[in-house]
Formats: sequence, C-alpha cells, structure tokens
Amino acid sequence: MSEGPILPLDFADLQPFVGWALATETERNRRRHEVGMTAIVAFKESFLPRVDAVVAYLDYYPLDAIAPEDMPLMYMLLSLAEIAPPIEFYRQPAVIDGYDPRRFAAEEDFVLRPAF
Repeated sequence: MSEGPILPLDFADLQPFVGWALATETERNRRRHEVGMTAIVAFKESFLPRVDAVVAYLDYYPLDAIAPEDMPLMYMLLSLAEIAPPIEFYRQPAVIDGYDPRRFAAEEDFVLRPAF
C-alpha cells in the first residue's frame, strides 16, 4: 500500500500514484524533477484515462468547497498539468536549456482576480 492520503473508493486504482497529490506548485515542480521520466509517464498513462471521471466527481461542488478527503484528486489533476510540458515538449523532466528548478519559488498563496 502506498503512503499518503487514501483516495475515494471509486479511484482506488489510482492509489499507487497518490504521491502526486501535492498541494503546492513548488512540491509538484520538485517531484517532477526528482522522479524521472519513467515515473512521470507511468502517472500520466494511469491518470489521463481517468481524468473525465475525476473531473465529474470533483465538479459536483464549487472549487472552494471540495471536501478535504477529495482534495488529493484535485492535487493529482494539478500534477498532471505540471507534467504535460516534460511529456509533450521536452521528453525529459527539465526544461531544455532551462535554469535550476530549485531556484523557482512559486508564490503559493497568489490568487489572480479581475480588477473591478
């Protein structure tokens, strides 16, 4: 059994990938660079076919009202977005000719809101 949160029963098949359920962009970026392409592709190939089901499950509530026990699924969706560039463009975890990812520090509590 993998360590970390327990996913809802409908998504038990994704439990081996719960390590991708990371709350911050910094954590997701770090994981992307630490695990290597084999793990990245394995996560993508397991999670991508379930995206519609995960979104339908989470879409029942507004984003700010997702139950804490369901947030790991949301975080896994965000991780899927985080690994898209390495898979689709770079074919490696790092940005080609990029800088050291440890230098990147996301502003984790920034919320983009339109000016009224």
